[in-house]
Amino acid sequence: MKKIISIITVVLLSLSLCSCGKYVSSYKAVCLIKNQTSHSCEASFDSLEGQLVFKIKKSERGEGSVNYSVQVEEGEIRLYCDVYDYKQELAHVKAGDSVTDRGGYVEGKQTVYIIIEGSNNAKGKVSVELD
Repeated sequence: MKKIISIITVVLLSLSLCSCGKYVSSYKAVCLIKNQTSHSCEASFDSLEGQLVFKIKKSERGEGSVNYSVQVEEGEIRLYCDVYDYKQELAHVKAGDSVTDRGGYVEGKQTVYIIIEGSNNAKGKVSVELD
């Protein structure tokens, strides 16, 4: 009986882990404010250490890109996007700098993972929108 319960537990645990998203948020933050819609996301924080992940989707058919803005007061932030199973760095911004740009090709109603990595107690704001 114990063996059957153990097998069932292992199978259920395996299934639950396999059904998780491609990326997982793992961070420590102070005063984190997140806002997300189906095709955009933003986060502002007084301190961020680790990885914050958003999953957004292009809302309409056709070609588009990732519009982003990163402002950093302290520490540093790396911004990535993953489209078509290809993770690319959009920006690496250090204290006192800011970047507003577009990058990353998106087609159709494709799912896009936005990954924000903060280090050195990053303080700032990141906003991303798919067009």
